[in-house]
Amino acid sequence: MEKLVEVGILFDYYGELLSNKQRSMVDKYYNEDLSLTEIGDIYGVTKQAVSENIKRAEKRLYAFEKKLNLMKRSQRTLELLDYIKSDLQGCANLESDCAKEILRKIDEFIKEDMGEL
Repeated sequence: MEKLVEVGILFDYYGELLSNKQRSMVDKYYNEDLSLTEIGDIYGVTKQAVSENIKRAEKRLYAFEKKLNLMKRSQRTLELLDYIKSDLQGCANLESDCAKEILRKIDEFIKEDMGEL
């Protein structure tokens, strides 16, 4: 995944856990597409200070994901939902072997996720 997209997604999940200044700088850099110099001008700091703040914030975002796995779990959930959607289209009724297999996979998914907590 491209870093720009990945950090943006991580920011959506964990941005509120950053300091106000880090959150604002990351938002301006990744979401508003401002340059480091422009952000520095807003805060009255150097381009280097902005860069260091954003790097620290990125490091924290990745650390949060490593511990909490919200982005990973969300991606897995979407994959499961895609699987359910495509398989249900092939099932005649919920008593079929096909439907039972879907339910088994859902149970397996839940057990795997619960084991990661």
